[in-house]
Amino acid sequence: MKSFNGARWCVAFAAAVALAGCGSRVDGNIPSTNPSALSADQRAFEQFLLAPNASSSLGWELPVTGTPVSGTHFFIESHASIAASPLTAGPQKLTTTAWVSLARTLGLPAVIVPSRVVMNGQIIVASGQSNVSYQGTGVRFDALAADGATVIDSVLRSNYSVVPLSGAVTAAPTDFAQFFNSLYFNPTLLNAAATWSAGAAYEKFTGTQIGDVYTVGDFTSATTGNLPAPVAINTTIAALITAGGIAADGTTYTLANGSESVINGVTTYVATNPVPNETTTGFRTFYELNGNVYVGALIRSGTVEGGNPFPVATPGAPGGFTNMFTQQFQIRLNAAAVASLKAALTF
Repeated sequence: MKSFNGARWCVAFAAAVALAGCGSRVDGNIPSTNPSALSADQRAFEQFLLAPNASSSLGWELPVTGTPVSGTHFFIESHASIAASPLTAGPQKLTTTAWVSLARTLGLPAVIVPSRVVMNGQIIVASGQSNVSYQGTGVRFDALAADGATVIDSVLRSNYSVVPLSGAVTAAPTDFAQFFNSLYFNPTLLNAAATWSAGAAYEKFTGTQIGDVYTVGDFTSATTGNLPAPVAINTTIAALITAGGIAADGTTYTLANGSESVINGVTTYVATNPVPNETTTGFRTFYELNGNVYVGALIRSGTVEGGNPFPVATPGAPGGFTNMFTQQFQIRLNAAAVASLKAALTF
């Protein structure tokens, strides 16, 4: 799981037909401290995010073969910036734009699911806004609840690099192409003659979780409020386990592969082993709330955000490829790179 410039979104692999991807996500109560001078990471961060510059996150679900279908696939962008340097002005509110479609033939997804966490005995929905500050030599992102003050999730970004883009769009660096998975794996999605415009560049960084965070999401249909689609209604975790366990992730969760306790004032089940096939290491959770059982994941403090899954051509494999989950970095684009990529799209 992960998120865009401050909102958590899942990265999912859809039945060997399409690959999804996203830009980023950002709990913790560790106080931020400002350094006396910008570190190399902070200079690179400001190169992209200090206004009038902006850092773009992309979100997509695209087929690994064939042509994208309106209503099924999407390719969207949102960008963010801060008004002043946290070095001199202190924590800054991250200003984020609404999502727009970069594709001529595709619209926005029907539902853009927000980040949600279990905190203080309730489900809290992220506002999509974050505070940005400097902690040590890194850059801290604190995702905020709808009240604009409660921090519900935090990430420390480090290991920044800024990489110029030139030449053919289809000949992008390997880490860039892998991050955008199906966009580069499917040869019909980009115009081979398109080139990067002057000044095009991307930033690459590592995001590390600050404090444990208990995410919560939809078990079936996508929702946006503080009542996600539950696993089951009018029941308990214990009742479901007694009845044979809770089936999810190709696994049946019972007390043999997890434990139940009260966490954050909520009866919570936490699996022993990580959720399979996720780029960010998380442990399946189930919560008893509002008389229902909901699903989520525990992402432990110190966990590095995974990137996007990328396909590797493998003759004889389903769909002609296997799916790899090896990235440990995030990528954002500047405006020139976004414009170049948009112009290169064939859909």
